Amino acid sequence: MTSRPVRTAQLSADQQAAVLELVAAAESADGVPPLSEQSRLAVRGRSGHAVEHLLAYADDALAGYLQADQESAELVVAPAHRRSGVGSQLLGQVPAGTRVWAHGDVAAAKRFAAVRGLEVVRELFVLGRRFDEAGALDDPVLPDSLVARPFRPGQDEEEWLRVNAAAFAHHTEQGRMTRADLDARMDEPWFDPAGLVLVVPESDPDTVAAFHWTKKHSETTGEVYVVGVDPAYQGTGLGRPVTVLGLEYLRDQGVDDVILYVDGDNPAALKVYRGLGFTTRSVDRMFAEPTPHVDGNSPVGGTMRS
Repeated sequence: MTSRPVRTAQLSADQQAAVLELVAAAESADGVPPLSEQSRLAVRGRSGHAVEHLLAYADDALAGYLQADQESAELVVAPAHRRSGVGSQLLGQVPAGTRVWAHGDVAAAKRFAAVRGLEVVRELFVLGRRFDEAGALDDPVLPDSLVARPFRPGQDEEEWLRVNAAAFAHHTEQGRMTRADLDARMDEPWFDPAGLVLVVPESDPDTVAAFHWTKKHSETTGEVYVVGVDPAYQGTGLGRPVTVLGLEYLRDQGVDDVILYVDGDNPAALKVYRGLGFTTRSVDRMFAEPTPHVDGNSPVGGTMRS
């Protein structure tokens, strides 16, 4: 039997350790991390945005954890406590209509959503590309007057944030990144300024036209972390060469396998990535309660947060 969940805006050191241990246990059981990178940073108190933490205990042991912000929630239940009401108890503590992420094709998450009648409202594709299988890369030919250079810590932060916000104005998770969010990632051991490739006008190298931020997960695995193009330069054919610039960097660092995350409703990006040899590895899904209908066919708008 679990006690009433503990609700807090900031986790103590002991709570952080317990949550991260729970996350590791779930990942070991399911083969996929149950929390996004942003949520894991928030567990450690490194998020630039306010979040709420809910912890469910069974006999003094952490049985479940939910993290929610103004956009959505992520939920993880200890493998030993699944199908015992822990997930329902935690979800019942957040406002009705809160959207919940499920990472990977995990049976427990699918069962949880099905029992509650939740429906998929968003899909995030995890694509992958192996250099030894996908063929040679294009030459990254940039439009005239644009050149590539590495990110300069202490100089490029504000300009990068400007372009990121503009490029992802429609994408709440990425577009709302703050200086605190950027600093938190730059403090991570995987951050490499050379792996954040900036494309700039040759005549104005302090202005960013596009960027490709790469990430190394291990010696042989990397990620197309973020690719962004300033709206002023969109439609100029920058997307593909900027992507290739980052892939070349990862290849030169000894990476064999590259992954990336892309929204299912972004056909332009999907076309670029699939054209470069990326294939689907898995799909993260966001679930929500079904949208109410009037007279069986007229949706009531504005009730769900995206």
